[in-house]
Amino acid sequence: MTKQTKNLIALGVLLVLTAISYRINRIPPTTPSAVKAAAARAALQDSPLKARFRRIRAEMDGLYHYRIKPIPFDASSNPFRITAGMGIASTVEAQPGAGPKTTPEPVASTPDEFGDALLAHAMSLTRLGGVVVMNDTTQLTVDGQLHKEGDVFTVRVRSRLVLIRIKNLSTTFVTLALDDPDAGKAEIKVRLK
Repeated sequence: MTKQTKNLIALGVLLVLTAISYRINRIPPTTPSAVKAAAARAALQDSPLKARFRRIRAEMDGLYHYRIKPIPFDASSNPFRITAGMGIASTVEAQPGAGPKTTPEPVASTPDEFGDALLAHAMSLTRLGGVVVMNDTTQLTVDGQLHKEGDVFTVRVRSRLVLIRIKNLSTTFVTLALDDPDAGKAEIKVRLK
């Protein structure tokens, strides 16, 4: 056998083996639905990173759920709430021979505070803080806001706004006075710590 015949036989064997290999390893024809199905399968399979992210996110939601999405406050279960009927009706003792009877009686309204009493009540509702000295100006912290000597601030006493003026201010004492002529005249000196 010549070299040329050997090469032709080898080429024929190679073609037969390629045809067999193609037949065994043939790729099925791709259709758009097959591509979409393969993409969906790949999306469903979680990578380890995605699985870890979902687990950590679930733990965080369990810990911080009420901080991120707080439940609304239910005022009906508040034990400190004053109901509408409290203080309006009172029970009157029954007279002999008559059945028990309940009649609503108006509660005597408390007189409006005036002068020293009003100022004392307003000061009990006010939170005085420390003294701050900036640029040779002394300022007092009242309910979280800075006020200097001569400033006026308001305090709500029941349903009334009371105007209070800072008359004198030092690093150790403050003198406060009512600034509303309808409220009367009153002054109070408070020692600052």
